Amino acid sequence: MDALTEAGPLAEEGLLADVGPLTEEGLLAVWEAGRGQDPLRRALVLAAAGGGDPAAVADLAVGRREELVLGLRVRCFGPGLPCAVTCPSCRTELELELTAADVTAAAPEGERVARAGGFELAFRLVTTRDLLAVRGAPRAAARRALLRRVVTSAVADGLPVAAEALPADVLEAVADALAARDPQADVRLDLDCAECGHAWTSPFDASGYLWAELDAQARRLLHDVHALATAYGWTEAEVLAVGPERRQLYLELVTA
Repeated sequence: MDALTEAGPLAEEGLLADVGPLTEEGLLAVWEAGRGQDPLRRALVLAAAGGGDPAAVADLAVGRREELVLGLRVRCFGPGLPCAVTCPSCRTELELELTAADVTAAAPEGERVARAGGFELAFRLVTTRDLLAVRGAPRAAARRALLRRVVTSAVADGLPVAAEALPADVLEAVADALAARDPQADVRLDLDCAECGHAWTSPFDASGYLWAELDAQARRLLHDVHALATAYGWTEAEVLAVGPERRQLYLELVTA
């Protein structure tokens, strides 16, 4: 498949899992597994396809999950990330040519501790399992529950404090520390409009980006399979066994 390429230069930086690009059969299998899933579970499907352990990928830090997804994207489609965004001020549609390096955020080393209001809090990074656990709750309640889940210990005046008893402003200190310790979990792009000069910040969702590409590719493949199976009586496996260039010639003959 011409859209599936070898890994780009990020391979030497440790971003990519030790897996190759998806075959066409593999792409369809991933697409089938992710189709109909909500975005969180779909991200897990993509991370597992990118080399994550399917039994443990939900317990990876969200940033690590997104690294696996981005690595798979680079392996399959290359490091270039063409994007289109709409300026929130003048509504002009802008085209961007990003690379994987532009949306890769290195996590700093250091202790995972936040201090606020006389409290010292140790925390772990947010996982997809955490996000699934608070899904469906009102936004503010979900945020509080998520932050409490990741606090592993809290001390004030030398005494331990239960996470459920932490004040809201103290929990917000944990939120700030999380953003600093796992920046890949919430990548933000600083953008400005060439037409009106408006500047804003926009999120980049690696899982959503890759899924849109896989969905389009899978549908193109299924169209090819349908056309050639109808014309020649081939099975799906037989259609996919034909190389992309020869397959295109067959499609041209069928539609001539």
